[in-house]
Amino acid sequence: MGLRALLGVEDAGGTYRARYVHYDGCPTVIVPALTALVHNVLDHDQAAAVDHLLRSDWRSLYALPGTGMAGEVVGAPILCAPEPETGHIGTTTPGDREWAYLFGGHRLHVYLAVWPERGDKQWQPWACWSVNELPSLSMTELLDVQKRGFATQWRAADFRKYMAAVAERYGEVWR
Repeated sequence: MGLRALLGVEDAGGTYRARYVHYDGCPTVIVPALTALVHNVLDHDQAAAVDHLLRSDWRSLYALPGTGMAGEVVGAPILCAPEPETGHIGTTTPGDREWAYLFGGHRLHVYLAVWPERGDKQWQPWACWSVNELPSLSMTELLDVQKRGFATQWRAADFRKYMAAVAERYGEVWR
C-alpha cells in the first residue's frame, strides 16, 4: 500500500497545482519533510520549496531519520508529465490519494480523502498550520492528526459498506 498523497500549492479560491507522492504520504512522514525542506534546506523560502516540489512527481519524500523534525530531506523523484496536476479542492475527486498537503499563503493546509455516503471520495480539510510554526510541531501532534484521519476513513468506509448491504437486503431505504 502506497499511502499516496499530493504536494503543492493552493490559491485562495481552492484551486491547486500539485504533484503526486507514491509512498508514505502520511502526516508523520510528509510534514517533517516539508518542514526540513522549507526551513533547513531552502532557508525559510516557502516559494522555493513549492517550486522544488512542483518539478516532479515523487516516489517518496522524507526527512532523514535521526535528524529531528527539521533534518535532512531525501526525495526520490519520478519521471512524469511536464505539468503538475491541477484541480479544485472542493470538486476534484482524490482518486487513489489519501492526503493532500497544499501551501496557501503562509499556511500548510492538510486535506484527507474520505468516502461520503454516496459518490466518489471527497477532500475534507483536516489540519492547518502556519509555515513558521512547522518546526515546533511535535511528532505526537502529527501522529494524532494521522490516527484521527485513518479512523475517520475507516468509519466512513464501514458505514458506506453497511448502507450498501442494507440497500441490497431491503432495497433503497435511506434518502
